[in-house]
Amino acid sequence: MKKPVLIKPNGDAATTLSPAQQECIKLLTDMLDGAQQGQISSLVVVACGPTDFGHAIAGSDAPRLMLGLEVAKHDIIKRTSGGGRDTVIRR
Repeated sequence: MKKPVLIKPNGDAATTLSPAQQECIKLLTDMLDGAQQGQISSLVVVACGPTDFGHAIAGSDAPRLMLGLEVAKHDIIKRTSGGGRDTVIRR
C-alpha cells in the first residue's frame, strides 16, 4: 500500500511533519500499544485535517466515553478561549 502524501493547508506537499503532526503520531502509537496490551476497551477518535474532520468509535462503554468526551471538551474550550497556551497535546 502506498503511503499517504501529506498536504499543507495551502495545498502544497509537506516535506516535514509539524510538531503537532509528530505529537499526533506519538499519541496514536501510544494508544495502539495500550490497546494491544488490553488496556483500552472503548475509544473515540476525532481527527482534523486542513479542511475537514472525522470521527470513529469502537467499543461499548458509553458512560466512560461520555465522561472522556466531556473532559476533552473542557480542554478544547480552555485552549480555544485563551485560557491555555498548549499548542500540542499535553498528557
